[in-house]
Amino acid sequence: MSEESRTLNSQIAPSLVQQAMALIQPAQRIALLAHESPDGDCIGSALGMSHILHLVGKQCIPACADAAPQNLSFLPGIETLQQTIDDGAFDLVIALDAGELRRFGHLYEEHQAFLDNAQILNIDHHISSNGCGQVNIIDTTAAATAELIVLFQQQAGLPLNRDAALCLLTGLITDTHSFQFTSTTPRSFEVAALLLRAGAIPETIVQPIYRTRPLAQARLQAIILANAQTSCDGRLIWSQATDATLTAAGAIPEMDDNTSGLMRDIEGVQVAAFFKSYGDPDITRLSLRCAAPYNAAEICLRLSNGLGGGHARAAGATFHLPIEETTALVVAELKKEMRC
Repeated sequence: MSEESRTLNSQIAPSLVQQAMALIQPAQRIALLAHESPDGDCIGSALGMSHILHLVGKQCIPACADAAPQNLSFLPGIETLQQTIDDGAFDLVIALDAGELRRFGHLYEEHQAFLDNAQILNIDHHISSNGCGQVNIIDTTAAATAELIVLFQQQAGLPLNRDAALCLLTGLITDTHSFQFTSTTPRSFEVAALLLRAGAIPETIVQPIYRTRPLAQARLQAIILANAQTSCDGRLIWSQATDATLTAAGAIPEMDDNTSGLMRDIEGVQVAAFFKSYGDPDITRLSLRCAAPYNAAEICLRLSNGLGGGHARAAGATFHLPIEETTALVVAELKKEMRC
């Protein structure tokens, strides 16, 4: 066994691995839940885990309240992703990349009675996670839930094929923004190396996600950046998007991906807030990106009365308020936080 394998084979408490396998081994039909407003990590983790468990004879149904973004269409098994589940049809639910059942959107709202009583294995890496399962594998030092799944796979002695590796590498690459975020650790690269040896090719992921984008997306981002406002001597920046913004750009909602990250990359910016309201004018979603010492997850959780969370440097929240009211509230609080 290589030194890397020994390292990756001892990262999770053995008792947690044993408890998780005690749920998995007798289960024949398993639902793998990805959170609403999906990203590369939750979809890649759900599909990657599905491929792994299929290799040991399990019937797996990956599900997400919302359709996967078009730029993830290359993922093997993406056609199996469902937007609903059958109550009572599963021996086990594996909830991925979120630690609260409400984060699974209408999957939870429509199947609450089933999910509140289901056997659940929860695997997540967000600092705001409380855990929603009988067994909770939560490691906030993991750069992505996909990284944590690889650690579990290694420690549990489960198989890994090329399809699973590609899905899981997608989760790791997207949640680290190609290993650029501070959440990236030496272990992240060790996991990536293992996935490459299993057959995953980074170019397959990077090309559709980072190098190719529709003209409508570029137009949408241009409008949002043109309308951005700043405060605190340029340390704070924010902007908005509504249905009217999408219409002007000829865009669809998923095309606003990483808009807060683009604003955060502007020179001098420490906190970037992106507000969007599509469909329901009384619901606004916030995407927040922060530099140290500001904690995006803590800010989102506090300002939204528990309807938010994520990472220290990247988090989100939902407000049951119109966009202008939400923007005024959050920006005022951010100014206080930044003492300006």
